[in-house]
Amino acid sequence: MSGMNKAKNKSQKLAGMAKEAIGKATGDTSTENEGKRDQAKANLKDSGEKVKEAGEKVKEAGGKLKEEAAEKLKDAGGKLKEEAGVKVKEAGEKVANIFKK
Repeated sequence: MSGMNKAKNKSQKLAGMAKEAIGKATGDTSTENEGKRDQAKANLKDSGEKVKEAGEKVKEAGGKLKEEAAEKLKDAGGKLKEEAGVKVKEAGEKVANIFKK
């Protein structure tokens, strides 16, 4: 979460707590409810920022996995190519030996 958004959300939450306290102290349910609403909005914004951060981390992890998988496939492909070359060479030698007899 960006520092600026975190500060704004904290400020909104504290302001909401103050409004709620003032509303309770004065018996003004409208102000009390407004304070609760402000706190809920701040909490919701915090949650949204956390979801956004989690999404970015998942995206980053997915990119790393993709790179690792591509490298492993490349390595496996190279090994398979080498093994196939050896097998073809061996088969060619066997065929040549058959015709020598």
